[in-house]
Amino acid sequence: MSKFQLISLTLLSTLLTSAVYAQQNENCQPFLPGLPDQANMIAPQKLAVSKEKKYILPGTPATSQWGVFDNAQPPVLSINSGDTVVIETLAAAANQVVPGTTIEQVIQMNTAVEGRGPHTLTGPIYINEAEPGDTLKIHINKIVPRPYASNDSTPGKGLFPEIFSNKHPYVKYYYLDLKKMQMQFLPGIMVPLAPFPGVVAVARAEPGKYSSGPPGQFGGNMDLRILTEGSTLYLPVFVKGALVWTGDSHAGQGNGEIDLTAIETAFEEFNVTIDVIKNKSLIWPRAETKTDWIAVGYDQNLNKAFDILKKETIKLITELRHVPSEQAEKIMLTTWNCPIAEVVNGVQGVYCMVPKDMKATRPTLLKTDNAQFFVTYGKDADLEKAMKIASLNMINKVSATKKLSREDAYTLASFTMDCRIAPYLSGDKEVYCTMAKNLWVS
Repeated sequence: MSKFQLISLTLLSTLLTSAVYAQQNENCQPFLPGLPDQANMIAPQKLAVSKEKKYILPGTPATSQWGVFDNAQPPVLSINSGDTVVIETLAAAANQVVPGTTIEQVIQMNTAVEGRGPHTLTGPIYINEAEPGDTLKIHINKIVPRPYASNDSTPGKGLFPEIFSNKHPYVKYYYLDLKKMQMQFLPGIMVPLAPFPGVVAVARAEPGKYSSGPPGQFGGNMDLRILTEGSTLYLPVFVKGALVWTGDSHAGQGNGEIDLTAIETAFEEFNVTIDVIKNKSLIWPRAETKTDWIAVGYDQNLNKAFDILKKETIKLITELRHVPSEQAEKIMLTTWNCPIAEVVNGVQGVYCMVPKDMKATRPTLLKTDNAQFFVTYGKDADLEKAMKIASLNMINKVSATKKLSREDAYTLASFTMDCRIAPYLSGDKEVYCTMAKNLWVS
């Protein structure tokens, strides 16, 4: 089957799904009555004696919601600790932001219902052993994206709405070469793919409907690009059963996600194993890769998010290294590696990577261009202003140097720019951003 036939089949499936969604009411209740038959969702096991099961959770109107978390939402699947779920996710706006959809239609869908996020969320999944005060360990085994993606910037959104989205909102579509794991941004510009979930969430403790847009202590729209295959996310449990959703599936993203969206796609397979860690209480999510532990901080004010992050990083190091907080702070500064996750979701996020290697030292932050990277810098008492200075400098530099439109440079930065905070004790905050020169292949 050719890639064009594959895209055609996927688009046909999308159109059929969207047709069913079109029959939903304003509260996005599924038109199809009832929940799936869980007995028919179990995949055959390799070993009949295996205690853990593997489930298949398709993305359908009956198994997903549009842009809202609600701890009263009936679960679409119930599993035990240690079970694996192969989850299918859908594109934004009930699977309707797909090639052919216009920016006018995207804006109309995003603003149709007040308090609703754009994300299509598969779930929730009920974990039988999970109770408030426990922690969920969600290990990502495998990610398979769709072969196409989108990126949009809508009025009032993004880091620079007054320059870009207010004057010229846009939506763009891309083909993903999943064999080579790369995407042509423009002729001669190839972007490497690194799929990860923009949203993985548990239910909040508070009853009611909440937009999927802002992240929080429950996880949600954290946009942590380090959550690729092989990584693990740890989320605090607030309600019985935890209730796990995922969506906002990304094929890649820059640190900051500055134009509002990443390489937005859907996952044909998001394969996770979920364990319950009993009586382990977290205040904020954590993550783990092969080489690092990750602490996070989120707040409407990026400076306050940064304050949360520093406290959480020190707390994490005290637990890992069994040292007092004063020594943990010294270790944090010695090994400092703290990127900006996103600055566009209303609640903004930062994270620090704590190396598992006790002999590790602080990575070098580049101050000027070299053969591998474009480099820009921003400094201000306000961290968000420092981020804006560094980001806009990058947009202008790449636009001028590579003869791109500023809009294309803005989008490319949202896909590939890496922005990190300099080690900080007091005074002005500094942000260093890089963009790889090897994106240009000809």
